[in-house]
Amino acid sequence: MNGILLVDKPTGCTSHDVVRRIKKIVRPAKVGHTGTLDPAASGLLIVAIGAATRAIQFLDDTRKTYEMTIRLGEETDTWDKEGKVIAEADASHLSLDRIQQALAKYIGVVRQTPPHFSALKKNGTPLYKLARKGVFPDLEPREVEISSLELIAWTHPFLEVRMSCSRGAYARSVAHDIGKDLGVGGRLELLRRTRSGPYDVQDALSMDDIAAMGKAIVAEKLISLRQALAHIPTLSLRRSEIERLVNGSIVLRQKGELDLALEHHERSGSLFKTFTPFDDSLIIVVVEERNGVATITPKKVLISAVRP
Repeated sequence: MNGILLVDKPTGCTSHDVVRRIKKIVRPAKVGHTGTLDPAASGLLIVAIGAATRAIQFLDDTRKTYEMTIRLGEETDTWDKEGKVIAEADASHLSLDRIQQALAKYIGVVRQTPPHFSALKKNGTPLYKLARKGVFPDLEPREVEISSLELIAWTHPFLEVRMSCSRGAYARSVAHDIGKDLGVGGRLELLRRTRSGPYDVQDALSMDDIAAMGKAIVAEKLISLRQALAHIPTLSLRRSEIERLVNGSIVLRQKGELDLALEHHERSGSLFKTFTPFDDSLIIVVVEERNGVATITPKKVLISAVRP
């Protein structure tokens, strides 16, 4: 039983709660997830089952889309509605034009400071644990990419926005930064993930749907790992080379000998995948090119991973 399951996570439960409930249905298969959603957030959660759990790091590096509601004129210590209100202001005077100007500033590659109430670690300790003790260390802004911030509606005091972004972007930080830019403060009210890579929440199963299914029906709903990793280009190799990779050895090839997937790829050090012809296994490799020679290094060997 290998593949991914699209789940519409409800508010009020953690991403781990979703995994725990699915694990009871598909046991003894392993279960994990990509892209954690906070308990207060809802929407698309990609759940990995079986061999797909070993590919989670490759499944999560995709663009995500969120629909978020920002409450302008109120600021909390957590940058969302769960925290303590620390500042209030009147936001009723804000025009659509002024709001559009503020949104435009945060499109592109931007430097974003993560929330203190988050799972990021400082010297090995999660920030939220430090924050609960009243410790708020200085945090370095990180580069994230926000490809779009689309205004859906503005009905004072709530601003509805659709955001498409790279991995690592925080919706709470966006809400906080926009409120600060507008001079009235702001915090996140609601958050729903609607897309992750090629997958849409409209195609996801609710937890009630999953609870009513047996293991066999859940297995039928799985998306194969071959399809789930379609965003990673495929590299065609000889059987002898694939056997070397399975055994953990590197493969050297003249760059010109490799197929067009590599010939036209932009960056050395990029990920590719290849399939074994003998046991339905999948290998994720890193290809680095120097002086016309390509070094192919196995990064992850997923045994029998493309079997259903």
